[in-house]
Amino acid sequence: MDVFVFILAIIAITTIGGLIKEQMKQRRKADNAMGVDQQARIDKLEARVATLERILTDEKSQLRQDIDALRHG
Repeated sequence: MDVFVFILAIIAITTIGGLIKEQMKQRRKADNAMGVDQQARIDKLEARVATLERILTDEKSQLRQDIDALRHG
């Protein structure tokens, strides 16, 4: 094998490896951002479920007050 071909092969392998590494890094960042968005959405849904549970277990007079507060608030 000629030395010139050997050097070109090393350069090509190094370049391709760097590109793959960068692509994997970008995917990890995108996955982390998606995870943060999903966690925020889950937290919001949990708060809504907790509110609904509280409304369902309160007395009727408290339920009426909560509904009125939501209408006017």
